[in-house]
Amino acid sequence: MWRLTVLIIFFSTLFSDLIGQKNSPVNWTFSINKISESDYEITATAKMNPSWVIYSQFTDDAGPIPTFFLVDGKESKFEEKSKVIKEFDEMFDVDVMKFKDTAVFTQKIKKSDKSSVTGSVEFMTCDGTRCLPPAEVTFDLKF
Repeated sequence: MWRLTVLIIFFSTLFSDLIGQKNSPVNWTFSINKISESDYEITATAKMNPSWVIYSQFTDDAGPIPTFFLVDGKESKFEEKSKVIKEFDEMFDVDVMKFKDTAVFTQKIKKSDKSSVTGSVEFMTCDGTRCLPPAEVTFDLKF
């Protein structure tokens, strides 16, 4: 675990200019679709620049920081719709579960009394030789 902390601190100073949605090698989009009168589905899509990856919500705890979602302030597990690649990662010395190119996540929700649903995704991205510190992207979707 200490290796991961050292890696994050080291790379956060080296690559701080890449942090944030507009300069990140990962671009997120969010949408909400009505399924029935009270049921909706949130779709979160990550598009990665070539050679960059993000990690599954279910990757090994000894490895990179997994993707993490909050919906209306509560932790939420999204269904992972894209093909997950499981392979040994030498940087972390464990098997990791990751996505290349595009990752699509969905979550079914019930419509609330509010006019929108808010949330965020926290993710870590690496390109095989370096990693960026975790970044957070927020969303606010209207019903």
